Amino acid sequence: MPPQFSIVIPNLHSPLIDQTLKAIRGQRFDLSTVEVLVVGLDGPGLVREDALVRMISTGRPVPPAIARNIGLRAARGEIVVFTDADCIPAPDWLARLTAPYADPAVTVVGGAVTFDADNYWTLADNLSTFHEFLTDTPPGPRLLLASLNFSARREVLLAVGGFDERYPRAAGEDADLCYRLRTAGHTLLFEPRAVVHHRPTRRTFRALLRHAAGFGRYSVQLRTPAQQGAGAVLLRHPPLLLIAAPGIAAWAATRIFLRPPSRLRYLHTWPAIYAAKLAWCWGAARSPAWVRRFQ
Repeated sequence: MPPQFSIVIPNLHSPLIDQTLKAIRGQRFDLSTVEVLVVGLDGPGLVREDALVRMISTGRPVPPAIARNIGLRAARGEIVVFTDADCIPAPDWLARLTAPYADPAVTVVGGAVTFDADNYWTLADNLSTFHEFLTDTPPGPRLLLASLNFSARREVLLAVGGFDERYPRAAGEDADLCYRLRTAGHTLLFEPRAVVHHRPTRRTFRALLRHAAGFGRYSVQLRTPAQQGAGAVLLRHPPLLLIAAPGIAAWAATRIFLRPPSRLRYLHTWPAIYAAKLAWCWGAARSPAWVRRFQ
């Protein structure tokens, strides 16, 4: 009997993938209904294959969008779940994330992100990137969901073409997919009780800036909601974007702390987040012409 749920994890020599898999093996869930597909490369040899886990080697490094699509095509489950190789799912993660699918009308569900606060730059990076997906965010329909804690019915993902494989790195491909899913008429549900703990390796100011600039560089395609209206004008005219960058960065950094009050405990990261948002604008302004054209 085929599994009902397929978990797809893109992996590029992650030093944490064994911890990700350990957390999945420890889920409070009927794992006889689950398959786990790790797609990519495992240089450290941390992926232990068994009846639950299968490694799909790509033979060479590939972008996350390609790895996820390989997993999607190989998946046998009706529901396909995505997380990343630097994430540690909570014990009830899979149960919380998949429970809404008891309603046949539900087609897409995403979960929340937590992270450590021991490193200032890592904390700022996580807040800058994932502030819309914290556990203090209310549940319900959303415009965007993050691919590190994401699920959908397999047939729905295949119908919209999966992730756009033109993205050369992890930068905006999940926002692009979410836009296409919404355009196709699907409601994106956010379940804050379905939690993964994100542990990226970015622990320096330079790494924070590089990550944000890369996000901006490949997030400027003109078919997502953020690139409509005034935003589209700025993104089509890089000099204007650079002129407006200080104001854009200040507002983007400030709005993270406007709701709810619990986020004020992270207010000390505002300067680093402001720098990250400036780097995003710089990356977007320097985006190559081919990125601006693909739609």
